[in-house]
Amino acid sequence: MDVAPTLFGLLVGFLVGLTGVGGGSLMTPFLVTVVGVPPATAVGTDMVFATLTKLTGSVQHYRQRSVNLEVALFLGLGSIPAGLLGVATLEWMEHFFDPARLEGLMINIIALTLVLVGASLIYRNYFVPDQEEADTPRPGVWDGKSRMSRRRRVYTVVFGAMGGYLVGLTSIGSGSVMAVILLLLYPLVPAIVVGTDIAHATVLSLVVGLAHMTQGNVDFGLAGSLLLGGIPGVLVGSRIAPWLPGKPLKTVLAVMLVFVGVRLLVSY
Repeated sequence: MDVAPTLFGLLVGFLVGLTGVGGGSLMTPFLVTVVGVPPATAVGTDMVFATLTKLTGSVQHYRQRSVNLEVALFLGLGSIPAGLLGVATLEWMEHFFDPARLEGLMINIIALTLVLVGASLIYRNYFVPDQEEADTPRPGVWDGKSRMSRRRRVYTVVFGAMGGYLVGLTSIGSGSVMAVILLLLYPLVPAIVVGTDIAHATVLSLVVGLAHMTQGNVDFGLAGSLLLGGIPGVLVGSRIAPWLPGKPLKTVLAVMLVFVGVRLLVSY
């Protein structure tokens, strides 16, 4: 039995529990470039892994009332149809390109996405101010507690669609890219940003993962090996997270993602 997927699942689960991001950004490139599975199978298998590892976190955040259901709902209205479109695009590419060309194309798409995600994390950590727990709503500015305006709902659906298509095509971005969108567009406290992001990502990963299953893009044996390490990793990372500084860890992760993305672009 090859223990490498289980050990990598443990590492990725630990980082997800510790920082809340990095699952798809690390797992999909690993499956394609190290394990050697086809890109479509890597994306589908990662979606199953992401769904089950994020489910525990979303339930916990819901219990703590750190999920804005309205924001999550309108994100999902855009991201879920767009995620399914991303799956359909990947299926079209499988039939249109020969396997070698598809692998090269997908690796380049994944590499560019990694650079985008890493840069987004750096921007999130150093250029987006944290919201305060007890904030006084400013006149004319949504306070994050009342109902959203029609215009804000439309923006939420549109940005959700952009992120969802990326997830359906590459399995990357359900956590990090969506979290940056939430931080930029909504005056939510950090705990609610994380909770809303994880809750939305769980549902998105589930729907997109089911779509990949119907197309035969999931290696269930490999997914089981990854989850064997991933679920304990998430639990351990979540326990340790409150005791460690989040910003330095996320910065290291962001730099690593940019490095891996650039390395893939140069190598392929």
